[in-house]
Amino acid sequence: MSAEDFSKLSLGEMVTTRAGAARARTEPLQPNSSSSSSASSPRLIESTSGIKYNIAVLDDEARRRAELALGDNEIKMKYCTQSGEELKVYFFHIDDDITVRMGAQFNVPKCNCGANEGGVACKHIYWIEDQLTSGAPQSIRSENLQLATDGATVHNIQPAHMIDRMTLERVVEGLDWVLHDSTESDDEDAEEDLAELLSVFEPSGALPTEFKSLPDSPTLSERSRKYKEFSDVVSKYATENLGLLNRLHAIIDPAFQAHTFFDKINDRIARTFKALDEYIEHGPTDTQAESYDVVTCAAKLKDLEKMIEEYYKQEIEENPGSKDIAIRASASLISILDGVSKRNYDAYANITWAGIPPMDPAQNNLFTRLIEAPVGNGGLFVLDALIAFPKDDVLRNHWEILSKIDENLSQSDTPPRFMSTFRAITSESRKRTFPEAGGSSAKRAMK
Repeated sequence: MSAEDFSKLSLGEMVTTRAGAARARTEPLQPNSSSSSSASSPRLIESTSGIKYNIAVLDDEARRRAELALGDNEIKMKYCTQSGEELKVYFFHIDDDITVRMGAQFNVPKCNCGANEGGVACKHIYWIEDQLTSGAPQSIRSENLQLATDGATVHNIQPAHMIDRMTLERVVEGLDWVLHDSTESDDEDAEEDLAELLSVFEPSGALPTEFKSLPDSPTLSERSRKYKEFSDVVSKYATENLGLLNRLHAIIDPAFQAHTFFDKINDRIARTFKALDEYIEHGPTDTQAESYDVVTCAAKLKDLEKMIEEYYKQEIEENPGSKDIAIRASASLISILDGVSKRNYDAYANITWAGIPPMDPAQNNLFTRLIEAPVGNGGLFVLDALIAFPKDDVLRNHWEILSKIDENLSQSDTPPRFMSTFRAITSESRKRTFPEAGGSSAKRAMK
């Protein structure tokens, strides 16, 4: 393939997937007249990716560096960045704080290792050029490609022009490198971000906001204390090494973070209702089991409602089209409402433990405290949060449990405003989700 053909490479011709690039690097080269006739020539060197390069025009020092680079498997890429709009500059950050720049004003690649002064490329520049070329089709890889002393070209083509045609995003994907958004904010924001990432593995089930403010306290369990120390170490290295930070983002992706968050929330919901049952059965004992009276249980449930609502709003701002978040968040809210709708009674009516329980329904009836006569600002428990959710997703995924809640509310002294809002949410969802035959929508409410 001529230099002109090489310069006309398009995205479709290049190997730009990880699997494809890996195959390209390990496929045996097909013999051709050029390579077979000069295989024993000292003018040719073969890289670890299997590509032969013609180094006849290089001086002794450049040859030595090219040999080091093309035979070096120890060089590792940390991450890549780019800047500029029409004329892009590409930055390749290699381990040991080495950065190679190419593109735009950098017609000749520049490396901060200092060894490429005097018009001779360093091993890092040659290594990157070989990595870029390793994704080329077999027809290119089987050629003896010409290197330049200063590293300005491979086969008379600037490496930055290869990237311009393929885009850095596709190059990074094909070579399994990390692309870092150079517009991201400062170290303080990175630490906040890391705290959210690492909170998913916190052994006590701390949520992201709780984990960020987790105190260095002797009251922490040994596992939580050790994990906090561990996460502090990871955070320190990740803020200094953006390659590591991006790897963590790739592993602990948004979907996994959301899944873990709602697993923790749902576990807390179940534990909160169980703690109320524990209190009803045993009273204010000194046992190790979690135990909440009605007032405390109601406060815990309202806190959980607020956490879910805030998390949903935050995630929707960052990922407006995510339906999974709406489905998970509405499921958690509906499970809270379901548990409360089943508890419209005096929780202490049949206690066997000593003590004088409260007689006020707002203190002994969970349904009364949260729905019938809510304490506080008079908002609609759960519904104020649920009403902001996409109606189709609310009903389509939770129709059965919503029907049971409707029955419970209908059999209780549910305030008209609460009942009408609940019906408005569910009936509107029903119209959208279950249209009647002939194209008209169902007009019936849930009951």
